[in-house]
Amino acid sequence: MNLFTLMIGASALFIAGCAAYFSVRGIALTFGAVSSFTIPIIIMASSLEFGKLIAASFLYRNWRSCHPTLRTYLSFAVVLLIGITSAGIYGYLSQAFEQTLSQVQGYEKEISSLQKQQSDYDRRISAYQLSGKKGSTLREEKQADERLRLESYISERRKDIEQAELSKSRLADETDQMIVGERQSREDEKKRLQDVIIERRQDISQIENDKSEYKGEIDERLERERSREEEVSNRIAQLDAAVKVYQDQGAGGFLKEDGLKKAAELLKTQGSEREALRSRMNGIQSAKDKARENLQTRYDSLDQRIVLIQSEISDANSRITGLTTGGAEQADNVKTALQNLQEARSSVDSRIATLESEIAEASRKITSLSEINSAFGPDSSAEIEAMKAELQGKKEEAEARILELEGNIRSTDIGSFKFVARAFDSEVQAAEATENPVLIKEALDRAVNRVVKWFILILVIVFDPLAVTLVIAYNASLLRIQNGEPEGIIPEPEKETKPTGGVFRFANLPVFLIFAGLVIYGIYYLGEKNEPDIENKAQNTSLINELSSRRVDDRAFAYIPEKSFGVISFSGMRMVDEVGLSKVFSDDFVDRIPFLGSLAWDPEACGIQSQGRALYFLQFPGEEDRDNRSGDILFGLALPIADEDKLKDFIIRQLDLKDAVPRWRVEEVQSPGFLSIRHKESHISVGMDQNCLVFLTSWWADQPNPAFLDREMQEIFLFGQEGGSVNANLSSKLSGVDYDLALALFVDKFFENFQKNSGEQELWESFRDFLSLDLVLKAEATSEGVSLDGRYDYQEEVLNSNYGLRVAAKLDRVRESDFAKSLNGVYGEFAEIFLQRFDYQTVSGTLERIDLTKSQGFDAFDSIEVGKRQRGDSQGSFSMKIQSNETGDKSLRLLVDLLVQALNPMNFDSSD
Repeated sequence: MNLFTLMIGASALFIAGCAAYFSVRGIALTFGAVSSFTIPIIIMASSLEFGKLIAASFLYRNWRSCHPTLRTYLSFAVVLLIGITSAGIYGYLSQAFEQTLSQVQGYEKEISSLQKQQSDYDRRISAYQLSGKKGSTLREEKQADERLRLESYISERRKDIEQAELSKSRLADETDQMIVGERQSREDEKKRLQDVIIERRQDISQIENDKSEYKGEIDERLERERSREEEVSNRIAQLDAAVKVYQDQGAGGFLKEDGLKKAAELLKTQGSEREALRSRMNGIQSAKDKARENLQTRYDSLDQRIVLIQSEISDANSRITGLTTGGAEQADNVKTALQNLQEARSSVDSRIATLESEIAEASRKITSLSEINSAFGPDSSAEIEAMKAELQGKKEEAEARILELEGNIRSTDIGSFKFVARAFDSEVQAAEATENPVLIKEALDRAVNRVVKWFILILVIVFDPLAVTLVIAYNASLLRIQNGEPEGIIPEPEKETKPTGGVFRFANLPVFLIFAGLVIYGIYYLGEKNEPDIENKAQNTSLINELSSRRVDDRAFAYIPEKSFGVISFSGMRMVDEVGLSKVFSDDFVDRIPFLGSLAWDPEACGIQSQGRALYFLQFPGEEDRDNRSGDILFGLALPIADEDKLKDFIIRQLDLKDAVPRWRVEEVQSPGFLSIRHKESHISVGMDQNCLVFLTSWWADQPNPAFLDREMQEIFLFGQEGGSVNANLSSKLSGVDYDLALALFVDKFFENFQKNSGEQELWESFRDFLSLDLVLKAEATSEGVSLDGRYDYQEEVLNSNYGLRVAAKLDRVRESDFAKSLNGVYGEFAEIFLQRFDYQTVSGTLERIDLTKSQGFDAFDSIEVGKRQRGDSQGSFSMKIQSNETGDKSLRLLVDLLVQALNPMNFDSSD
């Protein structure tokens, strides 16, 4: 026996011993019997493993000679022991992985908790800084006001002194100036009156000229009438001459025409013309009389004006005479005023000393104000500095602990498995392509589980069968040495002999075992695939744990259905209390939930997670109720739960559920498992499980339908408990801690799920490219004011310079088409609003034109800065930075009011 054979035997024994240890350890861990893992059990496992190796050796040496029953039993025993040992190893390694994974998850939860604490520390530090800044600002404002008041007081007193000094030397000059001024005023008045007389005389001349001009106009009119009269007279003369011709012929005789008869006939023929000529002649005479009458009336009016003007001239002359003879009396008035000024001059000197002493006292106060300052800077104080230092120390301790925990995570082997999963698992690669952290986390967890499972399986398949194979190899080596064959040289097989047993020889037993193990695992793996409910529940549990371990508890995301077209996100219950109740939720919604204000005011006392994200969502009814409630919209509010028992006690007290005749009906739903609380009269429903509290109502509150709300509530909790994932689009847009208030609007879901007729469907197909977009608004309160970030994501590349023209052209074509009436309904109105009022170009342009100086009700906003940016033809974003002198919650409420007033489509006038 050489060294190589000994090494084979020793390796077989060592591997078998390890397999026995790991097998017994794994079985003990699996059944929870670690405390009974003693030396007798080790001896038992070692004896079984040793017996397995002896049995394998015996079978190899005596396969042909032993009795079939014994051979069958020993073969079965070897295979069964290999299976037991492999199962124990699999359990041991799986348990070790689960312990490591649990440890890592514990580290991650602690890191998330520490990050939440850090975020709270940052918020409190910012609040202290803001408080210190505001306190400093108030102090500086008061000092500045006092300084300005004192400086103004000093300036006024100095002016009084200067005026007193000047009055001493100015008295004589004032007397002369008064006399000269009085004389000058009289001369100016005389000159003015003389100018008035000249102007009035000019007016008289102008009136005389008007009389002449008007008389000329009348004469021209009379002349025209005379010409017309002459024309009429001439025409009458012509007619008379024509009649006279026949009259001169006299009476007719034989063969002679009767002239008188002809004259009578001609007169009869001329009768109408003669009548018209007479009428015309009368009209001419009337016009002449009217012209003469108008001339006389105008003359009388102008003569009256001349009389009035002459009266004004006479009055002016009288006033000039009075100004010339009244100077002595006015001189006496000047003398009296001068004496009064001299008496007042004597009292000025006595005030100068008092004013100078007051100026000195005010200057001393100004100097003392300038010396007052904080030892910690203008924006701080000793108390605030101490609080900030304490919080900063806690933040640094949390950061050090986070680094320590991250080092502990890196020291485990989970990172290696994650690397393998990222490199070779297609599901992880597909999730990373979406850039959604939630999907990536879920896919990576599942991939790591698969990698570890395959790794353990390969190890198990190789481990114990390798020990049996090495024992067989050891026996083969010994038999070859006993037969005198040199080791390392394969003997030539005899040409006439054939190995007995064929493929099913005992030497091929390890191959059969490995193959059987792979087949068994494949059946087991396929069996797991046929149990989606268990896997979904496991995924959902993992998802809920991951969402709750974030810096902001995001469990509410798991309960928002895919069909929701609008979601408003609050960073915590504080935002619900400060903004949601007053600016977001409708009054009916708040009135139907009597305890919503208490939940927002003190969430921890009510069992609600104060640092959890609250989601207010909107959606259309499901397929079963869409026809009956085609115009209805569901409103829901999802809140993460911190303490389920405390929340139940709070609800029981608030809703008086222990009353003899309660107004609410309570039902425990089994599938999905949640507690349903529905009002017996009002159109409101409440649901809760161990993770989330959901309120649900709808627009048609005047048509209550309890069964409708029950179906929708069951769908929400079914999605939340068995979905295994969140709304990827919603989570990617609203996850994170970079906002206090956010809105996500999925416009394509709104128009796609809207109950439409055929014309409205045609309208949707025509504008699908322009209405398939997502709008996200995120607002955050800062120490300086409030900021807003908006983003438009179009599914098609329509966001170019021709957007407005293309939309207008399409609308014109729709108005001329067969389905033009679809624009007149509610659906068409919403379509036009999102096409021409809520599109990216219109909204960003409107926000850029906001002028705070012309806006009413926004005095707290000092300044506003708007910017926008477009990426390609499918994405556009804008931002607003507003400087405010109000607190964060008031600034957010004012921002909501500003956006509503600026973008209200029912009163669209962006110029104000």
